[in-house]
Amino acid sequence: MSTIRIDKKHLKILDKLISHLTLRGNKITKKDLVAKLIEEAMIAEGLEENESTFSILDDHAWKGLDDVFELGIEDLSEKVDEFLYQLNEEE
Repeated sequence: MSTIRIDKKHLKILDKLISHLTLRGNKITKKDLVAKLIEEAMIAEGLEENESTFSILDDHAWKGLDDVFELGIEDLSEKVDEFLYQLNEEE
């Protein structure tokens, strides 16, 4: 567990939010509210809580590589500029 310090302005806003939620019937502690806000921010940013469990094999782009077509060019990775920009040997 760690401690965070909040300036007076934001502490007042946090207290106001807790009071508002309590009046609406949602009793919540500061600790629980901050935890919930952090989790929702992670979701909003598209980050998973347990990001380390993500496997590249689950990535849609990685799975899409199976659907890539074959060009029949053996050394395409070495000559990609030549084929892409149609460069001649003397350039």
